[in-house]
Amino acid sequence: MVRQGNLNEVKQIIERKTDEVNSISGSSPKKDHGQSPLQIAFKTGNFKIAGYLIGHGVDINFIENADGDPGLRAPVLFDAINTVIMSFCYRDFNASDRAFTYVERLVRERADVNKTASSGWDAIDWTVIRTEQTIGRPTVYTESQEAARRQCAKILDVLMKNGADYIAWANKEQYPGITSKALYIDDFVTRKENDIDRHREMRGFMQKYFLSRNLYT
Repeated sequence: MVRQGNLNEVKQIIERKTDEVNSISGSSPKKDHGQSPLQIAFKTGNFKIAGYLIGHGVDINFIENADGDPGLRAPVLFDAINTVIMSFCYRDFNASDRAFTYVERLVRERADVNKTASSGWDAIDWTVIRTEQTIGRPTVYTESQEAARRQCAKILDVLMKNGADYIAWANKEQYPGITSKALYIDDFVTRKENDIDRHREMRGFMQKYFLSRNLYT
């Protein structure tokens, strides 16, 4: 019912059995396996259902259980962030704006801004990685460049103002011996012949962001 956007049916189900708000999807469809109704609401852009679920006791810190599925498991907050950024791939700027209000709401409702995915990524990682998929391909997502940067900055502001540990993020190794700071804040350093700066666009954005917020060290 969530995937279909059927808010009335969702309401009827939860009114009959309130604990269904925290039900978990079965193995079909596979793309929803182990996920909560709130995660699916964000993935499908059904924001009214997301709002209803949040207002009726859904677990805003839910993450899928490790049940043998090799896929990435991530907190609900990541799904909201994902919708903000990935909407630009479809040039759906309204959906991005609406999704951002739910990032704010989740954090306001005490979503854990330092909770990590099964990969070890935190919410700052997730925001940066997803944004880079857009601004790292300016010839593909030409119309979304400025909007993606603006939304990324807004998400980072919300996370950091509510306790996201940007110092831990900066010092985290993304690759052996290479930290987030080295990838996205420090100037590019060639380590071997013909080395390519694969993060140039994102680095430029992050350098400006950290400088403008007096966070650059």
